[in-house]
Amino acid sequence: MNWKSLSPEELEREYSPSSMVGDIEPFISWYTTESQRVRDNYEERLITNLAYGANPEEQLDLFLPATPANSGNLPLLVFVHGGYWKALSKDDHSFLASAWTAAGYAFASINYGLAPDSSLSQMISRCRRALNWLGENSRNYGFKKRRIHVMGHSAGAHLLACAISPRIQDHDHSALLARPQRAILIGGIYDLEPISQTYVNEPLGLSIESARALSPQFYDTDPLVSLDIVYAEHETKEFIRQSKDYADKCSRITADTKLREVQGRHHFDIMCDIARTDTVIFQQLSAYPEK
Repeated sequence: MNWKSLSPEELEREYSPSSMVGDIEPFISWYTTESQRVRDNYEERLITNLAYGANPEEQLDLFLPATPANSGNLPLLVFVHGGYWKALSKDDHSFLASAWTAAGYAFASINYGLAPDSSLSQMISRCRRALNWLGENSRNYGFKKRRIHVMGHSAGAHLLACAISPRIQDHDHSALLARPQRAILIGGIYDLEPISQTYVNEPLGLSIESARALSPQFYDTDPLVSLDIVYAEHETKEFIRQSKDYADKCSRITADTKLREVQGRHHFDIMCDIARTDTVIFQQLSAYPEK
């Protein structure tokens, strides 16, 4: 399906993940409530609102597992949240931390600023800045710079795909110095041109040209970063197409590119499976062989 053949109404529906769900509020409410519960009951080391830059938006939370025998060599998973670049925050995604720290990872969740106050280019800059900061400070928190993994959902998947693409220029013309081993991209948008023709663009203000300039579909990714591109079975056709097209393009550049469908899930409840150690997708993603 070529998105340009869709009517305006069809395009709006295809880029509204809630069109496959109905009321998304119960899922967002669960994110928030469960995240507060995890923060309140986290028994290991939790450090909130670490500043990775000078802007008030540039903060992250760090969840550290029980100190293992190989302290200083922990893998780190850095999460970048979704919300169509205009909603939600790191505080709504702490629910992911318990499962990943139980699997032996340190876990970080970042804020990056939201539209319309922040541009997409600024958000990409902040993702790179957060990763660089974590790389520079890895020894202080017991994880290894060369064992950084990144994971993003929805808008967060787009931002990370941009951040690891060396040819995509961000607001500060910055470079990603802490190259991750792997990127897990869940339910992402990799070509922004269709988005620029929908309601989603109202706070973003993208032109056709700027949308293409910030679309990882049109740029080479880093061939040294392994990719897990994940989508839910019950996404819209356009969301599924975007994941498949991006995986197809990346597989020609990065040999270690995997495309994964999570059956029986949609755009929002897929993250519940990512937060449970007993699900197939969690076990696939957490059991990453070290290189």
